[in-house]
Amino acid sequence: MKKIFLLFFLSLITSNAYCCDCVEKPSIEKNWEIAQQVFIGKVIKVDSLLYDDYGGKLYSFTVKIKKSFKGEIYPNRDYRTILYIDEAACDFRFGVGYEYLIYAGREGYVLNCSICSRTDLLENVAKEELITLDDIQKEDSKDKQKIRVFKLQNNIGYQIDLVKNSFEESLRRKNLKIYVLFGITIFLLIIILILLIKRRKRII
Repeated sequence: MKKIFLLFFLSLITSNAYCCDCVEKPSIEKNWEIAQQVFIGKVIKVDSLLYDDYGGKLYSFTVKIKKSFKGEIYPNRDYRTILYIDEAACDFRFGVGYEYLIYAGREGYVLNCSICSRTDLLENVAKEELITLDDIQKEDSKDKQKIRVFKLQNNIGYQIDLVKNSFEESLRRKNLKIYVLFGITIFLLIIILILLIKRRKRII
């Protein structure tokens, strides 16, 4: 009886050790803020040839992005790799061929995804959440545009200052050349005048 109780107790400890405790999923705004990238994507394949440093199997899901709510998507660069560790209870496991709304964090050069995030099958996501994400993205784009305009204005001002300084420096150099040439001319005239005076004296 004691052995049975002990085994039961150990099983509880083990299950708790691998259990991911998600008290409450974050709000849409909060999850968007803390995520590195937010997008709708379709999982097109999974690879499982690698292991982590504890022997846990690593799965890499290849996702094709359909729509982005956060993160730059460049032409012909709309694929992402999301890692899943077999023994990590908090990692979100995807299904190949399904579309998801993904709130992804970053792990080195690849992404990861937690079951504690709002990541879910696209068919389970309420339309209101997608509308909210659209609104957040538009607002964020406006803010970034303002920053770009401000930087552009600063850059234009900087370029104008460079041109102005260059022009002033060029003028200073030209003025210096004029003064030098003027000085040389005066010096030559004085020498010529002295030579002429000496010549006249010899003639007299």
